[in-house]
Amino acid sequence: MSLVNCFSTLGCPQLSLHQAIELAQAQALSMVEVRTVSGSNDLPAVLGQEFGNPEELTAYLADTGVAIPVVGSSHRLIGNAFDFQELQELARWADAAAARFLRVFDGDGDALDAGLLDGAQARYEQWETMRAEQGIQVRLLIETHGVLCAHPALEAFCNRLPTIPILWDTHHTWAAGNDLAATYETIGQRLAHVHVKDSIITDGKRRYVLPGQGDFPVSILLELLLDERTSAPAISLEWEKHWHPELPSLELALAAATSWR
Repeated sequence: MSLVNCFSTLGCPQLSLHQAIELAQAQALSMVEVRTVSGSNDLPAVLGQEFGNPEELTAYLADTGVAIPVVGSSHRLIGNAFDFQELQELARWADAAAARFLRVFDGDGDALDAGLLDGAQARYEQWETMRAEQGIQVRLLIETHGVLCAHPALEAFCNRLPTIPILWDTHHTWAAGNDLAATYETIGQRLAHVHVKDSIITDGKRRYVLPGQGDFPVSILLELLLDERTSAPAISLEWEKHWHPELPSLELALAAATSWR
């Protein structure tokens, strides 16, 4: 049984959503994480071109047997790159896709001071108030991508905002020097979605490789994720071909992931 049960469209960036769903069906995967579609991360624009309106997206997905657990944005909760109006528009499409989560990044840097935490908490609370007022169903999901890869920052964030769901990019926190088990324990029941990928250091730089060809300790991750939890998160292969076009195809990466232990 493969570790991976989902993939991000970051790995097939030129495909339309129709084509990405067809790829999932061909790979016998029941989930697709939507990030890049038809070469663009401006999802409201490209989904509007493909489907016309959110209602048509809902109708299309109803018969595919493929769920969309997460819709990804480029917005950051920590710092200033957080646009409520743009996120509201993206949330319309996420709700149409019946997505549980709308991903935002954390922020840049390697430390969180009180001011940054205050700002993140205020934005999150404002979003939650607006979400309730407007009947938005999808929840914000924050990724361990930048500052939250530093373990003290992650602990401080989890203590300040104990209810926000977390997308654990396992590779990023591990590559930053953090123990997988310690990160897992800190995130705790906030864990809602998982990103996996593999890499190796060559010429002093870390580069992505096919799953199983690098040094990411996937066996440790498997032990952690197969613990006593009753509601396991989706485990999504984030194959970053949109940012690294030299990478092999997503199909090859998914094939490699089936024997990744």
